[in-house]
Amino acid sequence: MSDNRWLHVAAHVESEYRRSKAAQPWDAVFSADYRWEHTLRVAHYGRLIAEGDGADRSLALAACLLHDVAYFSCPDEENWNDHGRIGARLSRPALSAAGYSEPEVARIAHAVAVHVDGKSDDGEPHTALDDIVSDADNVDRFSAYRVIAWCMTERDDFQKMADMLRERLARLYKYRTASPLETRTGRALFARQVDLQIAFFEALVHDAEITRLPSSDVLA
Repeated sequence: MSDNRWLHVAAHVESEYRRSKAAQPWDAVFSADYRWEHTLRVAHYGRLIAEGDGADRSLALAACLLHDVAYFSCPDEENWNDHGRIGARLSRPALSAAGYSEPEVARIAHAVAVHVDGKSDDGEPHTALDDIVSDADNVDRFSAYRVIAWCMTERDDFQKMADMLRERLARLYKYRTASPLETRTGRALFARQVDLQIAFFEALVHDAEITRLPSSDVLA
């Protein structure tokens, strides 16, 4: 029997996104649209990881859909460190309304709570669901879309952008040799994203390095 309870969660989160978009200002780059679209992609990756690692897809989809729901109530960056724990509290009524049992609600809410910094205030134990949500979030945070976002902040100063990307590349090289993700499927997806970013950022840095007059001995 198909478990479609997560679809009720999806409808709830989309409603929160639309309400928030209409009601309050958002950052120009990390807009309400971005946050909703990011949520959809995290749900996609969460499903892939759950399937690849043999976990419960319905729980994974619900947790991934809810992982950033707090942003639709408090979109400012001041709440970044706490948005997982705030989201966990906001998630419980929606999960109960969707038909998840109280133990399932507790597991999903805990996964939402800890996806930012591994901390919660609910006393629940760590489960594989926590790793799925965190890994799915990180896979999308290193996506092709985020390549654009990384470049937007310094789009008016190419050399400054190149300096920023050199620092970014140093971090990416470390991730290439030592993945920070926990799930087997998540690590494979993350490796693909890291390789994509490295290739593109290396090309941009190279473009910055040749954005100058050739040396005087080129035609010597």
